[in-house]
Amino acid sequence: MRKVIFIFCLSYSLFSIAQDKIKFGINTGVTYSNIRGNEIADKNKYDFDFLLGTSFELPINNKMSFFTGLNYERKSFKRKILFEENLIEFDPFDPAFSQDAGFTAKATLSYLSIPLNIKYYLGRKNSFFLNGGLNTAIFLNLNSNIGNEKNGIKTFDFGFNLGFGKKIKLNEKTNLNIEIKDSYGLVNISSIPVYNNGTVKTNSVNLILNWEFKI
Repeated sequence: MRKVIFIFCLSYSLFSIAQDKIKFGINTGVTYSNIRGNEIADKNKYDFDFLLGTSFELPINNKMSFFTGLNYERKSFKRKILFEENLIEFDPFDPAFSQDAGFTAKATLSYLSIPLNIKYYLGRKNSFFLNGGLNTAIFLNLNSNIGNEKNGIKTFDFGFNLGFGKKIKLNEKTNLNIEIKDSYGLVNISSIPVYNNGTVKTNSVNLILNWEFKI
């Protein structure tokens, strides 16, 4: 019985310490994205959009933390194309998307992204940090200014991300973090054959502003 009480007390103490160190955050930021993986996609241009979400940080020691969260992220890209009368729907993987005349077509991939990162603080005051690891994403929708082919996109995206940032301490319980991060997709997100047997993979450079506080 004493052992049970001791284990319970120890577990409660450890939980209380961990709980005191847990940090919850709110994210907002700018995305600068494109797709790649085939000769057509490689000719697209990056475009700006936004992200919104939350973060969760659990310190492992004084220098290292486990960092995750949930973000609604829009990845946009664009290209000038020659409009043809028989081009009824916009398909970003279609050869017509490679032409350099006409008007600007824009497509946006919307995702729920979940980073699984290790955050490492730098300097004596831990005022700078590196943040990197895996990134998983759930596809939500494809929008464009011509037409939508969302059935051609796989449900999941997967890759890695690496970021560098600055922590600004506002008070004992609140920080403001500014981070630039590159999310690099590793899997083919197209569920349909791609032009010339290519692939379609995502890439996004994000500038993130994170308001973080202890809970």
